[in-house]
Amino acid sequence: MASNRQVEIALAAVKLFEKKGYHATSVQDIADEVGLQKGSLYHYIHSKEDLLLQIAHQAITDFNQRLETILASDLPAKDKLIQAIENHITVSAANIETTTVLLREAFSLGENQHQMIQDLSDRYVDLWTQILIEGKESGEFNVVHPRITALAILGACNWVYRWFRAGGKYDAKDISAMFSQLFLEGLLA
Repeated sequence: MASNRQVEIALAAVKLFEKKGYHATSVQDIADEVGLQKGSLYHYIHSKEDLLLQIAHQAITDFNQRLETILASDLPAKDKLIQAIENHITVSAANIETTTVLLREAFSLGENQHQMIQDLSDRYVDLWTQILIEGKESGEFNVVHPRITALAILGACNWVYRWFRAGGKYDAKDISAMFSQLFLEGLLA
């Protein structure tokens, strides 16, 4: 279990990675942010890359666990999809810095660490795909290519981190409702 200091360091790293980018953030920057000497910081972390891995791993694991709960419910596929969209957008908006680090900075990880995050990300896409397959099999959805459709929906949901602003005209639930309507009803009149 992480100590309070480790949590503080991780939160500082998220803030700095989101603001400056992973490569532009030094270990000294993180140490300064939490009021430690650089050498003392290594008492709590192994490396800056391990810190990025920890942040990305926790974020994608949280997304997966939330979606697994939705998928395990007895809801119709349409309602699962609505909940999945709402969950993804509201969690992303509530944790915009962490979501930004996951989606933008996790590519900076070394090959083995990046593959770990990629495997978890692939699992997330598989869960979205499963909702669409369920809906196709139940006759709720007219989906020819469930995985491509899942990638399209997830791509739109993922991009929210780039433009969503708390306190804007629409909150995360409003945005998720608009996305759900768009993906379920389409554009044609």
